[in-house]
Amino acid sequence: MKKLLFKSAIALSLPFLLIACSEDDDDVQEPDTVKEWTLNLSTKNENPAVPSRTETGTVTLQLLADNSLKYNISVNGLAGGDALQAAHLHAGDAITNGPVILSLDPTFTGGNATGTITGLRQSLVDSLKSDANHIYFNAHSQQVASGLVRAQLNSKVEFAMDVALSGTNEVPAVVTTATGTAILRMTADKKLYSNVTVSNLESIDALSMAHIHKGAEGANGDVLVGLAASAADFGVVKTISLDDAAFAAIKGTDALYVNAHSTLHAGGVVRGQIR
Repeated sequence: MKKLLFKSAIALSLPFLLIACSEDDDDVQEPDTVKEWTLNLSTKNENPAVPSRTETGTVTLQLLADNSLKYNISVNGLAGGDALQAAHLHAGDAITNGPVILSLDPTFTGGNATGTITGLRQSLVDSLKSDANHIYFNAHSQQVASGLVRAQLNSKVEFAMDVALSGTNEVPAVVTTATGTAILRMTADKKLYSNVTVSNLESIDALSMAHIHKGAEGANGDVLVGLAASAADFGVVKTISLDDAAFAAIKGTDALYVNAHSTLHAGGVVRGQIR
């Protein structure tokens, strides 16, 4: 009789035990969030900017205390016939194309992908924690394998433009075989990253300096920011700390242009309008 009562008690208590276990499972907590980023993606942030493409998007990254990284990627307006195929975190400032430091290995459905990368090495976790490190997110597509949309993790790109430079834009126009490009990226921490290149300059001439000037198309204006102080500064990445006035002028609506100067054309050999 006692055995029968004991078995009956076990049978009656078993459902309650199962319910309690189920409730305990529901109480399992996700690891604490160590750091989180919500980034705006743009084709303009690529280096160089992707021509004739206008995709935008967002990516949310969540670094967790168990050394895992959750991601949620959304790319809007993906061009017909193209497909996203990869996404990485790279080392590099706003104007540098750097090496991959983490492959997210996403499976895209259209422009969207979510996932979690586990078991990040501690050195990478430490790098992600530091706001001082230059790291960027890059999503790649079949048609633009080098990178379609991009964003910096720790300092938002507030202004991005690739400015085409030509002698015909000078005031007055300059007859020259030289052409050029000024790649400009300005971040929220008031840093301007630039790379000014000029090619096919006549052999009897030499580059001397380059600036951003104030002034509308068809007019010459004062220097706002120096980009190159000598010939050696052309074709290399330069970083400039901006004052409040220069930062506001570049971010705002002021008429500005880039001007590259040479020994034969001290007033400017090739020029391009920012706006």
